[in-house]
Amino acid sequence: MKKILLYIAVFIFNVVILNAQDIHFTNYNAQPLVLNPAMTGMNGCDWRGGANFRTQWLGVSEGNTYRTVSAFADIAVGKPTKYSNFGGVGLSFFSDQAGDLNYNTNRVDLSFAYLFIINKKQSISAGIQGAFIHRSFNQSKALYEFDPITGEPVLAAAESFDASTKMYGDANLGFLYSIEPKKNTNYYIGIALHHLNQPNISSFNINRDKTERLYMKFTLHGGALIPMGKQLGIMPGFMFLKQGPTFEANLSTYFKYRFSQVPNNKNAIYFGAGYRVLDAVFLGARADLGGFQIHFSYDLNVSKLTGASKANGGPEVAVIYTGCLNRLYSQRYCTNF
Repeated sequence: MKKILLYIAVFIFNVVILNAQDIHFTNYNAQPLVLNPAMTGMNGCDWRGGANFRTQWLGVSEGNTYRTVSAFADIAVGKPTKYSNFGGVGLSFFSDQAGDLNYNTNRVDLSFAYLFIINKKQSISAGIQGAFIHRSFNQSKALYEFDPITGEPVLAAAESFDASTKMYGDANLGFLYSIEPKKNTNYYIGIALHHLNQPNISSFNINRDKTERLYMKFTLHGGALIPMGKQLGIMPGFMFLKQGPTFEANLSTYFKYRFSQVPNNKNAIYFGAGYRVLDAVFLGARADLGGFQIHFSYDLNVSKLTGASKANGGPEVAVIYTGCLNRLYSQRYCTNF
């Protein structure tokens, strides 16, 4: 009976993926170009590059069948002074594998953004993205029925798809506002709209009026850095996602400790926790060392699938490096994420 419930859980997850909900990250600020195209180029200096690896549901599906690998790079373009308007150009990529069908999504995004300095305390940025996506799955691994006596799955071509691969384009748009009312204190809020063109993702050759469109996704996110002393600060944050019938809410708080009071010494450590409503509790840590940011988080599943997952969610690791070109005044205005 347990084995049957396990296969049912895996089937449910495959259905959710086939209904085309987007991937998500616990360390969402470590994937700025995926979160909001308006964050392109907002790296505090000249250029930035990062990578992320996430795996989950090891207790539900045998093997490492739910995993995501992503990478990005962006560069700031414009006058090299801290309080000048500037632009940003970025490239991001992710490869996601979901479930026993090896449902793969490979995506490449090209991003453009422009940041306007309202004054020395406020800024607003706007960004756009264009993307190319390739999806595929292994139809031969599909399960359609179970043996009524043994309970074992039966591999059978009970259904057939017109195509096991799909390629399409996509378009995204985003805005970000930030304010620094006083030194070492800042607040920001962003809005992003993904899948503006709602591309057809169906694996069946059906009539245009019956195509399966990818739901548009609305993202609202924000956060703050509030000092609690000369070297200690608190960083609350939130992210809300709405995509078709699916809603996701993330709430988190991190504590930041700077190793030094010297302004140019940015080395710090962070510890915190968060809650993805009705899904998971997550613990997180981060270290800023030189130009590097190292993020780690682990999800503890608290949803109705806790019985199948044994409360295991998934680990996630991200590394970001921010670089400055060898020229005077290369540091630019940037809020703290």
